[in-house]
Amino acid sequence: MGKHIFKNFFPLFLLVLLLASCGQVGTIMPEAIDEEVDICEACTMMVQDNQYSAQIVTTNGKVFKFDDIGCMAMYINDNLPVGQLYARDFYSHEWMEVEQAYFVFTKDVETPMNYGFLAFSSKTNVEKFLAESSGQEMMWNQVKETMKERSRHNENEHTHN
Repeated sequence: MGKHIFKNFFPLFLLVLLLASCGQVGTIMPEAIDEEVDICEACTMMVQDNQYSAQIVTTNGKVFKFDDIGCMAMYINDNLPVGQLYARDFYSHEWMEVEQAYFVFTKDVETPMNYGFLAFSSKTNVEKFLAESSGQEMMWNQVKETMKERSRHNENEHTHN
């Protein structure tokens, strides 16, 4: 009877093992920042390994690094890359997926390109920041829209001079 159970469940066990390992293959993860060589894709400034940096990792493994969350939003608006987006938590500096992040727009913190966007891993951290500083909570789509409006405004200024 023991061989019969093994014979029936072994293929099922192999299938479960195979499916479990498939989730691990091809996982898109952010790369470490190398401050000596990494250049922002949007503004061409050096990327610092800090709480303002952001990344896009495309589905084919190409990595685009940014020194400011605003730079990444502007790049996405202009180029529409397909991949996973990452930002750094303002407090812990840990990478997090942009879709799970909370954002604040503030003039109280000088970000590398002075766009003023900060990312947080939790609503609690947003509330903590806003209790100590001024700012406006935003979702990722609002960050992108703000950068789109800013770009339009800059284009209009240049065409009317």
